[in-house]
Amino acid sequence: MPASGGRRRPTKGDQRERALLDAARELLRHKPLAQLTIDEVSAAAGITRSGFYFYFESKHALLAELYSETLGVSEQEMSEWVESDQLDRAALRRGFAKGLRRWKIDGRWLSEAFLNPDPGPEVLAVREKIIGSGCMVMERRIERDARANRTVPADPKLLSLMVVNLRLSMFAQAYSHPEEQSDDELLDALTDASLRMLYGVLPPDLAAAADDRASGTDSSR
Repeated sequence: MPASGGRRRPTKGDQRERALLDAARELLRHKPLAQLTIDEVSAAAGITRSGFYFYFESKHALLAELYSETLGVSEQEMSEWVESDQLDRAALRRGFAKGLRRWKIDGRWLSEAFLNPDPGPEVLAVREKIIGSGCMVMERRIERDARANRTVPADPKLLSLMVVNLRLSMFAQAYSHPEEQSDDELLDALTDASLRMLYGVLPPDLAAAADDRASGTDSSR
């Protein structure tokens, strides 16, 4: 008899739903969202077309779940910084680094899903619903800091949108043009730009290093 209170094992239904989501993600690495068909996803997952409809009522519903998972992963990536009580540049950079690694793999469909100005009515409806649902995890942190008068004087919702859009656009750039800058260069610039955008300052050690560079010295050596 299984121990009470143990973690529930995935059922066959869970595994089939997972197979459909994984199949869709893999297919979207090679083709546009609009060209993705239920027949393709079903075949790639080893499930019949009628079986697909047992788990998702439409391609629209499948995409909604895929987007929701993506935002859930993003929340996990940024959780260390979100829960920190300091500016914590290192934690912010680590969160961005995790996201960048994910975009290096799935950047094709992530760019289309979240940045394409005209992805089609189905995709746009899903995107607006997901983003509008308050999944932008940074907003929680920014609201807390705004109440403590740490942020620049601006609406936390607007600030979070600005940082999230900067992150998305730079990750898309890194996916499309990986030769233009190293990952370290991108992550350093993105982290410092985000901190300046939110707080108007850099952590003291970085501010000192920036002053040293401006004066032609380098105290870090």
